[in-house]
Amino acid sequence: MVVYFGLLVSLWLANPVFADAPPQSLNLCLDCHAPHYAALGTCIDCHAGNPATRRVAIAHTGLIAGRFAAFTLPDNVVTRRGEQRLKDYACRRCHVSDGKGNRLAANLDMATYYATPEELDAAIKEPVLFMPQFYFTESQRVELVNALLAGSRRQDRAAGEPPVVVHFEGEESPQEREFEKQCGACHRSLTERYGGLGTGLIGPNLSGLLTSFYPQNFGDKQQRWSVENLEKWLKNPRQVRQLTQMPPQVVKPDAFRQLVREIKPLTPATLP
Repeated sequence: MVVYFGLLVSLWLANPVFADAPPQSLNLCLDCHAPHYAALGTCIDCHAGNPATRRVAIAHTGLIAGRFAAFTLPDNVVTRRGEQRLKDYACRRCHVSDGKGNRLAANLDMATYYATPEELDAAIKEPVLFMPQFYFTESQRVELVNALLAGSRRQDRAAGEPPVVVHFEGEESPQEREFEKQCGACHRSLTERYGGLGTGLIGPNLSGLLTSFYPQNFGDKQQRWSVENLEKWLKNPRQVRQLTQMPPQVVKPDAFRQLVREIKPLTPATLP
């Protein structure tokens, strides 16, 4: 056995490919691909993969395609647009990204660890239940994925976080939840206590409404949605926003307190 192993090592060292460098320092990517942005590092610094083999299936394991690797370039416009889109569409009302956000749905910093860029792109294109359908174009999705990858790289993913609890059946029936009775015909909301509530698609998705990551669009002065502002809105929406189509809602004090309890997150948001 020892002689056999020694023979294998000798043959390996005699191979001109490996004679001058150990496998971890090889860059066989350049056998097929022309170098670019060489000053920024090696191929795997931007694209991952395995540069120590010519077997394509192995070499491309975990590969980050060029369109999703823009985040590795300094001050890149694609990533900047994606980061702005994360803010404009309030993705952090449900998700943590770049270490910031609510914990109502998957942590996107962790998601980049077990999902490929293509899988992230597909999840944005065809969102799961209770995730809003934003109808992003392909280029917009590429920008978002680059922003997610950039934010993830800045975080310590090994630290982990408390798991997200997914509710399939709660302690009360849907008919007993105030959100279902008061809001659910027009709105949906992802909640930490009861999971997804509501079936409506007429009104906006209210996930994370009473948190700092929900869009600041209360009234003409673009204020945050607080408990007090929500109460004002329900009593007379047109007094807050003159052209709104939502009619006044009669919600008794006890029912309003229960409504707030249902939609307000239990876990504090991850703040910058």
